[in-house]
Amino acid sequence: MGGDDLASDDEYAFGGTSDGSDNDSVSSEVDDNSKISTSKKRKVNNNDDNLNSAQVVVGVSSSKKRRKKKQDAPGSSKSLLILAGRGIALDGIPSQVKFINTLYAHSIKMSMGASAEDQADNDEINMYSFTSEDFYSTPPETDEKTKLYQHKNLDAFLKGGPVSMKRLKNWKHPASPMAIIITLSARRSVELMKGLASLKLPVAKLFAKHFRVEEQVQMLQGQSKGGGGKKKFYSIAVGTPGRLLSLLRHGRDDQGSDNSLGALRLNHTEVIIFDTHEDSKGFNVCTLKDTSSDLMHFMKEGVVPQLQRKKGKMKIALF
Repeated sequence: MGGDDLASDDEYAFGGTSDGSDNDSVSSEVDDNSKISTSKKRKVNNNDDNLNSAQVVVGVSSSKKRRKKKQDAPGSSKSLLILAGRGIALDGIPSQVKFINTLYAHSIKMSMGASAEDQADNDEINMYSFTSEDFYSTPPETDEKTKLYQHKNLDAFLKGGPVSMKRLKNWKHPASPMAIIITLSARRSVELMKGLASLKLPVAKLFAKHFRVEEQVQMLQGQSKGGGGKKKFYSIAVGTPGRLLSLLRHGRDDQGSDNSLGALRLNHTEVIIFDTHEDSKGFNVCTLKDTSSDLMHFMKEGVVPQLQRKKGKMKIALF
């Protein structure tokens, strides 16, 4: 994460100090006593210079701290979003809807750029607004203990209701997995895939680590590396926002129309799951700078058109 691009303390401490040229004006014709007196004065002046330099360093350091403190102030919108994202999967649906809507609106406006300011009002009117109907809600009869267990174990979460296990096992749609789990890193994706092993279902690996886009395109189409053999359909996919967005756009027409189909298609997908696991600094896939923008663009280009088209047949779930 980037910080203020300030000069170093050394630059501020030494850049503006005196070079001592005023002391060179002492006459060489003074007597010995005058020379001793002048030497003492020089020592005093040098001490003053050192004190001033130290004050400059302290001043700059304090200024940096004030700037950092101001930047990371708890009341800032950025900090509030990060705090809101912590534990969001266990919050109520209204809180989840508000959180995703805020992120989505912020991301889309930021991507418009300064050149699109004149169209801001029009884009605001046309911007999609998520509702509670777009989100999966845990069945009301689920007790708190079971709910907590499901949110720690992805296989239990899937069995709990977002998808039909029978249909999941008999999925026959190429390029459009029934459930897509979006994570903040390849490492986290691998971790979740290990947790899905108990389902004994093929899982599409849609992250960048050790996999090229072309290989994943073949995988989504059900083709083996050699091109022969029986087609393999993936009912579950686990991936990172950047790679999912690349696959969504891969093969689309030059205009990037929402109606054109890429290598990854969501026309049959039934649930998009945000894995809200937090990294060591408390960021999740929704709030981490490296993933949040791609995630919201994936939503805009892939998920939102399907939510509008299917009207209740696709859900967003927070795990």
